[in-house]
Amino acid sequence: MAIDLRFGLILLCFLLSGFAALLYETAWAREFAFLFGTSELAVLSVLAAYMAGLAGGAAAAARLVSRIRRPVLVYGLLELGIAASALAVPAAIRASLWLQAAALGGRATPPDEASATGGLFYVACAFAILIVPTGLMGATLPLLARHAVRREEEIGRRVGVLYAINTAGAVAGTLATGFVLLPALGLRLTVYIGAATNALVFCAAALLARGVPLLDAAPVSLRRARFHWVLPLVALSGAASFTYEVIWMRLLGYLLGGSIQSFATMLASFLLGIALGSAVAARLARDPARAGRGFALAQIGAAALSLLAFGAADHLPDLARALDAGRSGSQAANALIAVLGLLPGTLCIGAVFPFAVRLVARDTADAAPASARVYAWSTLGAIGGALLSGYALLPALRFTGAMCAAAALNLLLALAAACLARPALRGVGAVAVAGLALLLLLPPATPWNVLRYRAIGDAGWDGDVTYYGVGRSSTVLLFDQRTDWRLTTNGLPESEIDRAQPAPNRHLTSRWLALLPVLLRPEARSMLVVGLGGGLTLEAAPSTLESIHVIELEPEVVRAHERLAELRGFSPLADPRVQLVLNDARGALLLTDARFDAIVSQPSHPWTVGASHLYTREFFTLVSDHLEPGGIFVQWIGLSYVDAALLRSLVATLLEVFPYVTLFQPAQGAVLFAASNAPFDPLETSAQALRRAPEDFARFGLRVLEDFAAGWVLDSPDARRFAANARINTDDRNQLATRSAGLGQNSLAGPAGSRLLLRYQPLLSRDTGLQMPYLVRHLVGKRAPGRAVHLASNLEDSFERMLALGWARSASDPRRAAEHFRRALRRDPTAQSARFGLLRVQRRGVESGAARYLELAEPLDGAAAAVVAGWRHAAAGDWQALRALEPALAAAELRDPAYRDALRLRVQWRNAGGDPALHAQALEIATEMLRGELTPGDAAVAAEAFAAAGQRVQALQLLDLLSRMGGNRGAARAGVALLDTLVPEAEAAQWAALRKRLQRRAE
Repeated sequence: MAIDLRFGLILLCFLLSGFAALLYETAWAREFAFLFGTSELAVLSVLAAYMAGLAGGAAAAARLVSRIRRPVLVYGLLELGIAASALAVPAAIRASLWLQAAALGGRATPPDEASATGGLFYVACAFAILIVPTGLMGATLPLLARHAVRREEEIGRRVGVLYAINTAGAVAGTLATGFVLLPALGLRLTVYIGAATNALVFCAAALLARGVPLLDAAPVSLRRARFHWVLPLVALSGAASFTYEVIWMRLLGYLLGGSIQSFATMLASFLLGIALGSAVAARLARDPARAGRGFALAQIGAAALSLLAFGAADHLPDLARALDAGRSGSQAANALIAVLGLLPGTLCIGAVFPFAVRLVARDTADAAPASARVYAWSTLGAIGGALLSGYALLPALRFTGAMCAAAALNLLLALAAACLARPALRGVGAVAVAGLALLLLLPPATPWNVLRYRAIGDAGWDGDVTYYGVGRSSTVLLFDQRTDWRLTTNGLPESEIDRAQPAPNRHLTSRWLALLPVLLRPEARSMLVVGLGGGLTLEAAPSTLESIHVIELEPEVVRAHERLAELRGFSPLADPRVQLVLNDARGALLLTDARFDAIVSQPSHPWTVGASHLYTREFFTLVSDHLEPGGIFVQWIGLSYVDAALLRSLVATLLEVFPYVTLFQPAQGAVLFAASNAPFDPLETSAQALRRAPEDFARFGLRVLEDFAAGWVLDSPDARRFAANARINTDDRNQLATRSAGLGQNSLAGPAGSRLLLRYQPLLSRDTGLQMPYLVRHLVGKRAPGRAVHLASNLEDSFERMLALGWARSASDPRRAAEHFRRALRRDPTAQSARFGLLRVQRRGVESGAARYLELAEPLDGAAAAVVAGWRHAAAGDWQALRALEPALAAAELRDPAYRDALRLRVQWRNAGGDPALHAQALEIATEMLRGELTPGDAAVAAEAFAAAGQRVQALQLLDLLSRMGGNRGAARAGVALLDTLVPEAEAAQWAALRKRLQRRAE
């Protein structure tokens, strides 16, 4: 009983060892990413070094363990060594950062990651830093096996239990790190927890070692390693198992998201299967004959169950939706999804280890060296599997091919084991051959339901697949959605890419990413863009920029653009100013001395590994070091990825590095931060930029200063007040990485974001000289009525306030708007803007020709009078009368409140005729109309213009836009009618979803 109790306590210690080991692995992987970046080359270098250390430690233990007479005490000392060396890892990483800058830095431009020198440096540094702690980790299992195994029948059972309990600890460490320690404590304190755990294990092991008799050293003849046929098979099995892990991690990432928590859930599920499989096999591996049969059957089981789970993968998306799994869904549901995908195959993968140890071990004295050799060979195979699957199998064969290759390898291993076992296992060999034949004849299908899964949203991605590439870090798909293409990475939306651009103000925030730096620094000539995305930012780059460097992490995104270039006839990458760099942004910037006038960062999803480290103080400092004096840094963030605390944290983090920070919101759904080390006045600089290159900005709706000012939300003093007392986001405590994925409905998407920023209004704190009624109308068109009302309510001049409030409420509350206009008219009966506004919010009455509206319109003149008359003629279908108003309508100027209505009427009467020349004119006017804020009525009229001019795709694209806009049933009904004329009956099914959305709006 004392022996059993001591063994139970040793198992508890080894459970804690596994807990600490996976805690370190998770934390170190993130810390190395700050040094080397998150390119696949850097990630695999760290992983290979980590696993090589484990293998090296096990190999050393295989030679030495038989000489050790007090294995439990030595095990405790190893744990103490792990703690001490783990605490030294951060300092070693900082030293590597200095060495990297000295050895590889100083480049004239940001370098690509695919260099042999860089790869060797990554591997060398990672190996040098991790060799001690991981080597000590790798030696622990053989030492405990040396103590635990006293009888021959215990070899498989006790070694298997040790392996299983250590893996169970790894499961706990993975979950604790991802869900508790990193979010609550950060990287540094998490590592301290690991070191404290190792120190506790040392104390417990030292106590347990007291009173234990010294073991006899094994004879030299028994210490000599004996080759066994199962060892290379174990290595190949490790390679296959790691390939399965990579495949399932990538596929389940679609369903669960790419957050730290989802990764922890998936890894824990994988390790849980290994632990359970090892525990079961430990009881079966009683003698070499049973172990040989078990090893062969485990290979067959791993192949069969992995293929079965892969074949059933297409049912997981429906289950995920039903259970509310996903990045912000139920963690229990996420765990179930991960277990269903990963557990079946890993049960057999975990069984391999105890079976192999029992085959290699000749007797009790050989148990510890045998476990060490099996562990070392298995780990070396896993290294090969990591490199092979990441670099070759997945990119070349994609998911289905890589799965078939791994399953075929398992079946070949089963066949080899059946032939090499004594006696030979003919029945098992026949099953393996049958499995290979069946795999060759009936390979599994590609899990398209998973690959089409929409990680953000409900339905899957629609459209034919134009491009499908499995890259080293991301799976990239390009869907043809008929009016545009949708680019996705790992199921997450990256960008919509229009076939044409009838509405250039679509994706306005992406366009502003290129425009804003030049608006804030008109003399800018060089720009660095982090993230290629859909290329929308590049397409908007002003002509005054002379050089543009683009850093993109995933080569498959570039290949998707090359495929698009064949379809569109052009590519933003073909711009001679553009130089593409394939690398991680931090890794590239660390190695260059280049400075830029502007740096733009647009990482898409801030909880993912490749993006989260681009929102920290350390990255912002790196950016600051690469800006020219007075340079501008522009950072994007989606409001659905932050809550109030996270948004304040980002502003505070920027202010920690840059003394001048402003905030802009070009459109709903996202904001842009602009930061600099030198003061800048956005109104003054943007006025200069608009004068220098007006057409560069006009094509995206920035024609006058008010168009730009409408997007300005916070100035630097406001930013400091907004971010007061907010926590700084750092590499150590990265709140975006741990929190942003799970916000769900608690994010700032929708009205919550507008309300948060509403009380800040930089335009009210200065004499701007802006025409406020026009600015307010612009805000209403941008679907920011709250800001429009707030701005109007705080205007000092009472007449201007009444007039602006009327326009601010014209779309959301026509009755109150009419009252504001009446008050303004009582103050100034000659006010054309107030009179026209009053008539506009009562447009139906005007169209009916009621006498009181005609009387109200009498004092109007110029474009406003023509528009009011035009409404009546358009409602009556009197196009000739409307045509007669053309000179007055054409005289409307941009800031005239009747300007947009005049454009719409000018398009309408041209649409009504059958003259191709008029249709061409209508198209030109509609294009100008679409440069501003798009309303449902604008979209419907413009769609008719594009259809009449023979530009069917653009017309359908506008109808798609119309279907996603609220209000205006008449416009939606017109859209349904136009769609029916554009789409032949044979294509009706393809456009059924669009027609349904339009019909819903029309009702």
